[in-house]
Amino acid sequence: MRPISRDLQSKGAALLRLISPVLFAALLAACAQTSISRDAVSWATSTSTEDRVRIEGLKPRFDRMEGPDAVMRILVVNGMGTDAHGYSFEVQQQIALRLGQSRCSDDRLVRLDAPAFVTGSSEGRRHDFPPSTLRVTQWADPDGASPRLVFYEVLWTPYADAFTDEFLAPFETDLGFRANPEWTTCGGEPRRPPASERRVEGRDRPPRALLNALMKDDVMVAGLTDAVLSVGPLGAAARDAVRQSICIMASEALEVPPRREDLPRCQLTQETLNRFGGADGVAAHLDRHTFAFLTYSLGSFVLLDALDEFRLWPGDLGPFELTCRLMPPLLDDTPVYMFSNQVSLLLSAHPHFGCDPDGSCDLYGEFGGRQILLTDPRDRGQISDLRNACRETTQLQIVAFNDPNDIMGYRVPDYLTDSPMIEHVVNVQVRNPSFWIPGLLANPVGAHSNHGDNPAILDFILHGWNLDPGS
Repeated sequence: MRPISRDLQSKGAALLRLISPVLFAALLAACAQTSISRDAVSWATSTSTEDRVRIEGLKPRFDRMEGPDAVMRILVVNGMGTDAHGYSFEVQQQIALRLGQSRCSDDRLVRLDAPAFVTGSSEGRRHDFPPSTLRVTQWADPDGASPRLVFYEVLWTPYADAFTDEFLAPFETDLGFRANPEWTTCGGEPRRPPASERRVEGRDRPPRALLNALMKDDVMVAGLTDAVLSVGPLGAAARDAVRQSICIMASEALEVPPRREDLPRCQLTQETLNRFGGADGVAAHLDRHTFAFLTYSLGSFVLLDALDEFRLWPGDLGPFELTCRLMPPLLDDTPVYMFSNQVSLLLSAHPHFGCDPDGSCDLYGEFGGRQILLTDPRDRGQISDLRNACRETTQLQIVAFNDPNDIMGYRVPDYLTDSPMIEHVVNVQVRNPSFWIPGLLANPVGAHSNHGDNPAILDFILHGWNLDPGS
């Protein structure tokens, strides 16, 4: 056999040195995280540090349910840039299989209210946007007909996509959604058309480098704009979609179909109260069910904002006294599992969670020696009263899964436990499966989005964790 020349050997060695990190990274990408170490978990709690804290998993909660009509109901909230349902289906399937459940019916799509905004004045230009939607997926025992596990998957971004299209995208990119008048429907579901269908007539694609164009269109325009909207006045539409979804989830637990006109506020009718023997009977029935929340990215902030608003404004569930009596079955000891989040970043826009123990939510700034009130003073007294009165009734358990290579994710701040709505904040450092070159680069998209492919996260969600502040 002809010997290999030194020059070819040298070139081969150089090529091997070049591709070895890539091959090694590809192998590492395939190695999924299988466990979470004790050092990867940190927490803050509003309870005494002498107590042992237990974050109970979904499986023991599910196994403890009694009666054929007891159901675990999980609300899922989407993040920025999500434009279609099904974003949580693989995670749903993994949880359902580990709980011994099988899909028992076709999905049901619920159309929520379509938001409309008027600009200029009360008689100004009206902007009508597509509705948010809720997809309901039911899972049951293989030998049972009644569902035991129900997921409520919210999609609140259609209005944000339409707003972005009308007020931002046409001036920055060639993403013109309204160039295709059918973009809002596809089998009854909102649908964003592919880029090839979104060309604005009469405009050529600006001369941009490919990667820069992708980052501008998909990250900044189609993604980050959702976060900007969520902290402004138009964020009310996202919060309203979540509140309507909670209403539907609670109404189905009570086996009371919500009336169309009651969707935004979910007020209990006198007929329902009489059926269960009053508010205590309604609360007792809700208490037989198990509730949980699962959020993706920006959905974490939208959910907390919606729940805080839900709790503060008693019109959502009826009179104030009724609100405080019905919130515990829905929210007390209820886990919120966050797949990445921007809570601490977006709270910088309105830090109302950092309230004083007496309920004061004022924020002052000092400029030129003058102290100026920065928060909105309206209804301050009512907010303070409600925070104190409902203080012991809603105690969420937040579990945030954070990949340190996620450039769009943040740890949930410990000061959230100052809110009467939150009992525990648990931050869990994870390593999501994705392509990476050790010490140099990790795929930020995988770090931000691949929580559902991480078996260690699913194990934590299902089986929970013991936290001992004294250790």
